[in-house]
Amino acid sequence: MADTDQIVLREKDLDLLEKVQEGLLKRKAQPPQWREITPDRMKVFRDAVEGILIMLVRPAELKNTAERLSDALVGIGLLQPFLRDTNVDEIYVRGEEIAIERGGKLVRHVGSAPESYWKRLIERVADLSGRQIEPGFSAVLIDLPDGARFTGMLPPIMDAPAINIRVFRKSARSFENLRKLGTFGKEHGPSLSGNSADIIDDDLRAKVDSLPDQSLEKFLAWVVAAQTGNVMVAGQFSSGKTTLLNAISSYVPPTSPVAVLETFRELQLSKDLFTMRAIAPSDKDDTGMTDRATMEWVLNTIYTRANPGAIILGEIVSPGEAMQFLKAANLGRRAYSTIHGGTVGAALGRLETLALGNQPNLGLRAIRRMVADGLDIVVLMNRRLHKHGAYRYVADVVRVVGVDETGEYILDTLYQADAAGDIDPVTAAWSYVKSETEA
Repeated sequence: MADTDQIVLREKDLDLLEKVQEGLLKRKAQPPQWREITPDRMKVFRDAVEGILIMLVRPAELKNTAERLSDALVGIGLLQPFLRDTNVDEIYVRGEEIAIERGGKLVRHVGSAPESYWKRLIERVADLSGRQIEPGFSAVLIDLPDGARFTGMLPPIMDAPAINIRVFRKSARSFENLRKLGTFGKEHGPSLSGNSADIIDDDLRAKVDSLPDQSLEKFLAWVVAAQTGNVMVAGQFSSGKTTLLNAISSYVPPTSPVAVLETFRELQLSKDLFTMRAIAPSDKDDTGMTDRATMEWVLNTIYTRANPGAIILGEIVSPGEAMQFLKAANLGRRAYSTIHGGTVGAALGRLETLALGNQPNLGLRAIRRMVADGLDIVVLMNRRLHKHGAYRYVADVVRVVGVDETGEYILDTLYQADAAGDIDPVTAAWSYVKSETEA
């Protein structure tokens, strides 16, 4: 079996693992430690595992089962073969699924194991590194002996076990290597169309193309699918902010790892997304507990160690969330969230006030610059009552252009509903699309 052929550990394998561990204990045989994982040492260990399994599995399955279970008991377990693959840059576990990043592309479904296995693996890595997972901080962040960066998080922070391993290359690349990759100019690398509206995923492009031309929904779908901007959905209470964010999420490219963070579970996102999902209290925990991970801590950890292509933050309600959202948006991540505000101006004011509460020493001008540099589109939802109930609609779509010399926001209104809340063709929005695609 090649190192990175699909690796699957099933529930029945967990029973075999326990029996193998009992057999190893009786034989006083230990799995290789971190720095002992060499081909020779692994062969000796696999032979020992095979000797235990010889009476437990069919002869035709013995070799493959011994290899699989041996890997599961050593180092970072089933992920060890991917760590040996020199073409793998990142290793992910989300729930039961293993995915890898190879050549800058996310490759999904390369392996799987029950969540209980990943839980035990994270706990074992913490133990081998001399760390302890606390109930309120159920995470381990360490560097492995070979220099790879391991991040593992468990419930209650996550809704399922999540692992990220950043693999660093053992040798530096030369200018010649970088030139071939296109680092110093697109003429040396892959052909680039220069069209920012080009959506890489074919199925996603077809999904966007199926929406009505020159429509508001097609414009918002394009912004997300082409990953051209960060979006904040604003509005009053019960105006449909979360509903719109759910709809927007279905256009996030399926090849983009997504971090979803909420104080309470409200979002109902597309099942096609490759997500890690965290539920954590805001900066000030109403329970009074101080020994648990807050949303600010989780956000900071995720965007510095989990390498998400996009961050979806359920709602910005606290100073820490506001600042971490802006940091993520300014670090080139695609960031999407909601915030309360009766107007676009009020929503921007709330975002900067919350962020300023987290970093008061930065001052308003610096915070406002972060908002202008990191946020691209603000969608304002509105709610109007009529005889049949509540009518929720997009009232405004505004592009945040920057700040002027006096420190005031420069805003470009791309769309505005008329007084009745009817949806008109989005000519201004599509002018923005045209300017982006020609840039």
